[in-house]
Amino acid sequence: MKKKVEKALENVIIIDNRNIVESGWVKKIDFINNEIIIYLSLSNPAMHIKNKLIRNISHSIKNKNILYPVRIKIEIKSDPKIKPVIKNIIAIASGKGGVGKSTIATNIAVTLVQMGFHVGLLDADIYGPSIPLMFHINEESVNLQHKNGIMIPITSYGVKIISIGFFSHHGEAIVWRGPMVTKVLRQFLHETNWGELDFLIVDLPPGTGDIHLSLLEEITIKGIVMVSTSQKIALSDVHRSIGMFRIRSIYAPILGIIENMSYVFSKKTKDKSYFFGKNGVIDFSKKMNLFFLGEIPMLQEIREYSDLGIPVVLKNKDVQNIFRNISKNIINQLSQ
Repeated sequence: MKKKVEKALENVIIIDNRNIVESGWVKKIDFINNEIIIYLSLSNPAMHIKNKLIRNISHSIKNKNILYPVRIKIEIKSDPKIKPVIKNIIAIASGKGGVGKSTIATNIAVTLVQMGFHVGLLDADIYGPSIPLMFHINEESVNLQHKNGIMIPITSYGVKIISIGFFSHHGEAIVWRGPMVTKVLRQFLHETNWGELDFLIVDLPPGTGDIHLSLLEEITIKGIVMVSTSQKIALSDVHRSIGMFRIRSIYAPILGIIENMSYVFSKKTKDKSYFFGKNGVIDFSKKMNLFFLGEIPMLQEIREYSDLGIPVVLKNKDVQNIFRNISKNIINQLSQ
């Protein structure tokens, strides 16, 4: 029976196209009281990696027509962690959903790569991860490697990326309570081999909840970039979010604010139509003593390329220049 189980485990591929037997993860296989007990030795696996491994093992054993119950015991090895060197962690935030944070985080990250920087992107929106879609990274095509319990991020358009979307099926609901979300966020931060980065961009979810508080407690954020459209209901939520970042006990400096979907430009008349209202974010930035980082127009191309999973800065020169100026403003604010 042990030999049959071992043969089944050779179909569980994890690292560098090697199976868990070749990788030395399987330490012992016992068959006691009509139960298969598999002992694994891993280096502090992330929860989603651990769960995926257990699923794959169980599935592989069933495929070999082994019908005995399976119990998996995991021993944690104390291997030293890889210490990333990240110079600047910048969070993209807004109290409001649907204002384009993920689109902006994506295009700022790619713009910084174009400017010659080493950049990572952490999708901290656990309940509604958008970054995989923005980079056209399908769950089926993800072969996320991990070494000694440390995840190796997926690289796309020069950006190193980690997202919970790599571990869930498209459209699958993430139904987790706050402590579980916080644990996964910690693993993304501390158990990912980010290497040496000039910038780690963090795409935050809307609101002012557990993820925001955990992030501010876990790491030193160099700056927050706020995003809003111009209408009052969006700015009202942004106002609350700014209030959170300015609480003394969890303070994080706000580098400035971006007005997204600012206007619609008519090529025929050369006129700008302000769908959400004119100067709403500029006036708000003055009132809140925030630096105005720039405005991004409402363009069909931005929507089309985002749906295709292509950062628009790679396709539209005008939009590329807008994001380059915004990125330069962010860097200038960091230097101050």
